[in-house]
Amino acid sequence: MLRTREDPVNPVWDHDLNVVLPTQDMQHAAITMHHWPDYRPTPLYSLPAMASTLQLGQLWVKDESQRFGQGGVKALGAPYGLLTLLGEALLLPPELIANGQAHDRCAAYTAIAATDGNHGLALAWAAKRFGCAAHIVLGQAVDEGRIQRIRDCGAVVEVIPGTYDDAVLLAEQRSRKDHHTLLITDTDYHGGLPVTRAIMAGYSVLAQEMAESLHLTPPTHVFLHCGVGGLAAAVAAGLWHVLDHAPNVITVEPTRAACLFASLAHGQIMQVPGDLSTRMIGLSCGLPSQPAWQILRRCASGAVTVSDELSLQVQHTLARGIGSDPRILSGDTGVAGLTGLWLAAQNPLLQQAFELNENSRVLVISSEGPQPGQVI
Repeated sequence: MLRTREDPVNPVWDHDLNVVLPTQDMQHAAITMHHWPDYRPTPLYSLPAMASTLQLGQLWVKDESQRFGQGGVKALGAPYGLLTLLGEALLLPPELIANGQAHDRCAAYTAIAATDGNHGLALAWAAKRFGCAAHIVLGQAVDEGRIQRIRDCGAVVEVIPGTYDDAVLLAEQRSRKDHHTLLITDTDYHGGLPVTRAIMAGYSVLAQEMAESLHLTPPTHVFLHCGVGGLAAAVAAGLWHVLDHAPNVITVEPTRAACLFASLAHGQIMQVPGDLSTRMIGLSCGLPSQPAWQILRRCASGAVTVSDELSLQVQHTLARGIGSDPRILSGDTGVAGLTGLWLAAQNPLLQQAFELNENSRVLVISSEGPQPGQVI
């Protein structure tokens, strides 16, 4: 699918975006907060042989497999969202909570969220670190391995007979019953949730790291995979601030759960009903997040959907490496963005529509590593 931007000229950051998305000041605050003793920027790899195979000028892959030892980029978002809400609830500087100096006071609170796996794991890890409890709600499609990792971090896990979208609504309901239950959601169906803005500010640390690694060589294309779109939008917003212009984003989703594809095609938020199951489990979402939609509708020049079969093929290719390229172990969800690029670069119609050629400099994110014990 090709979608022409509403504004044929590069869109500008406007007041409406400041209302729903993290501002540059919020991003700077998040960057400061993530400079914990165990913080390390994750590597940005150049893959020249794969770029040549796809007839591209340059290809970079940001490898999130070792983020805080949690194996995924979500460890940037949930901890910062939880820090923000605990700081507000306890009237304490977030630094004291992050440094473990407020465990006794944090113990009165429970963090709750819905997840397809990685957000819940990151929240459970953060809650244990800061001294509060965690309650994670999951839809029935999440595999036992992901569920057990969340349990191993000390969280209470609740699996419901429904989808991720059903889990989001249930977590919201539970949070309203007790002011000591803090909703740490990276999905905002209505718009205006401060915690979602904070989580997106946490994700935007990724954009700052990538910009520093790329120095003065900005990407011409950024292929970003989407579930509800929060991570993709946060990275796009972060790059927008850093580059001082909107990045050229192509969204990527599983064929069975392509809510942003449908929304971009119709020019308004659309919900995808029915069976959303996919091996890219973290993207098994039927309704976009409102703040994510606000940024992606402005800077997404196109959207593609990818099959489970192709994502598995690309996952294996990335793990084996091409030529002397570094070998990157990506998870089932993490490889989706590269899968979208792989599809587009080898499809003449999409290649032309997205203006992919030997001068293109493409950036993708491997947002998670494999699950423990998974052989790729």
